[in-house]
Amino acid sequence: MKKCAVSFMLLLAGVFSSFTWSANSLHFVAEDLYPLHFENHDKEPQGFLVDVVKAVLIHCGCDGRVEIMPQARAFKELQETPNILMMSLLKTPSREQQFRFLGPVYNAHAYLLGLKERQFTLTDLQSARGLRVSTVRGYYSQQYLEQAGFSLERDLVLAPEPASLMKMLYKERTDLVLTNTLSLDKELKNIGLNPRLLEKKLRLNDFPNELHITANKQLPQETADKISASLQAIKESGHYQALLNKWQLKLETE
Repeated sequence: MKKCAVSFMLLLAGVFSSFTWSANSLHFVAEDLYPLHFENHDKEPQGFLVDVVKAVLIHCGCDGRVEIMPQARAFKELQETPNILMMSLLKTPSREQQFRFLGPVYNAHAYLLGLKERQFTLTDLQSARGLRVSTVRGYYSQQYLEQAGFSLERDLVLAPEPASLMKMLYKERTDLVLTNTLSLDKELKNIGLNPRLLEKKLRLNDFPNELHITANKQLPQETADKISASLQAIKESGHYQALLNKWQLKLETE
């Protein structure tokens, strides 16, 4: 009987250990955004930042996994779950109060884009006032435009999601869209639009451009420090640059 009790306690300890390991495992999430993070034909996570995260996990000796999911769900998970991290989130002043930003992993500058056949004289964001400028509802870019004086009553047009945003532009239901161009060609081709009809009209240098590995504030400080240090280490070792080269990427300079 005593032997059975000991066996049961060992089994229970094993189950508890497994539960603890799972609870402490890091879960990195991100939207499908080629070539940073996306699902391949086998529905497996792939991309430049997937490789970066894997290198960080190996360096820090941390257990973790990667999952691709819709942006809204990924952001919700980040807000609600301590061991959830986003592989890339735009660092903005308001978000700095909400999350832990563990280090920049890429940059993506924002532009006002328009059709080549339509010419505008743009010197800065204010010179676009009076034109119909669009972005996706709920994105930081909406707040950015509203703070600059754009309004729904006059010159701000919102779209429900990125595909609709670009379709509005091509159908001339808006004049300009605010977005980055990271995977724009691929996105346009996927929805049947010709990328050659589009051009950058104005680069918005004051728009936040750093994408960071981002964690919930309840992530233990020790773990956050390990991830930050490991990210810095793979940059200093040249491994980060090698991954940039592998994916034929380069960091945009100011």
